[in-house]
Amino acid sequence: MTSTATIRDVASRAGVSLGTISNYLNDNKPIAEATRKRIEDAISELGFVPNSAVRVMRGARSHVVAFIVPDGANPFFTEVARGIEDVAIRTGHVVVSCNTLGERAREEHYAKALTEMRVRAAIAVPSGTSDELLRTLRRSGVQVVTLGGASGDAAFSSVSVDDRLGGSIAMDHALDLGHRDIVYFGGPAAEPQIRDRVQGCRDSLKRRRIKVSSLRRVDAPGHSPALRSLGAAQVLALSPRPTAVICANDLLALAMESEAIRHGVRVPEDLTIIGYDDIDSAVAAPVPLTTVNQPQYELGRRAAEIAFAATDAHPVHEWFSPALRVRESSAAPASQR
Repeated sequence: MTSTATIRDVASRAGVSLGTISNYLNDNKPIAEATRKRIEDAISELGFVPNSAVRVMRGARSHVVAFIVPDGANPFFTEVARGIEDVAIRTGHVVVSCNTLGERAREEHYAKALTEMRVRAAIAVPSGTSDELLRTLRRSGVQVVTLGGASGDAAFSSVSVDDRLGGSIAMDHALDLGHRDIVYFGGPAAEPQIRDRVQGCRDSLKRRRIKVSSLRRVDAPGHSPALRSLGAAQVLALSPRPTAVICANDLLALAMESEAIRHGVRVPEDLTIIGYDDIDSAVAAPVPLTTVNQPQYELGRRAAEIAFAATDAHPVHEWFSPALRVRESSAAPASQR
């Protein structure tokens, strides 16, 4: 049965003005906890259902938070989304996921759609093309928080992992094992973060006084499993074949491992593989992956908390530190065993 209760009925039952009910529904002004409790009790007793569409048409923000990612197939973002969703549910919001694939046309589509929806906030993983999307959202009044890498605009609040440090500790591990012929296996998504990880690898080489030019890089041509496998095959076809591969994320590392096994290349006896992210599949792989851990849930949780609290006038920037998880996919090169 549909409730016929109106906003006036709620105000009367709670003993407050229509203006106070409006402030509660639109989250415009602080409301005393006792008053908030009376309003919520009245809404529950009357079965009142606010008309969100009408509020939005009148200029209020919707209770929607956009989570914008360049590769929705990456399970790393599943745990990040859980952190965002837990905060969103606690504060009465809904999360909408937007997979841009790093394509400008998709970003323009989401910029228009999210602006029209008057979303409350957008939490975005920057890609090489996403700055205009984020600026469009901010101009429309959306609170923007970037996640996992600097967007190029320091005015956006951000929650990041020190990817340069992450790249450095991955390379340190490979070098400590004795590897010197190392390839970086990247991809088209999240280029700002990958760029920092590669720079971290170079930092490690410089500290060891090893020629930075000795670090070769191969990028998978796309996000699909087939294209990740194609990129992995290109790494294995290099001459000389590397003894170690540092991967931009665990999906690439898993593709690298599968392709190596398919070609009869033993992991780690013939090829050390190091991933990045520490997704669940890293542990469950045929050869469990050595990888760089990112605190996925905490990244999402903190980004959502900042999105609901920060303002453009006072951007917040927080950093988490990565950590190496050593498993069976890394070992000394055959020449040193």
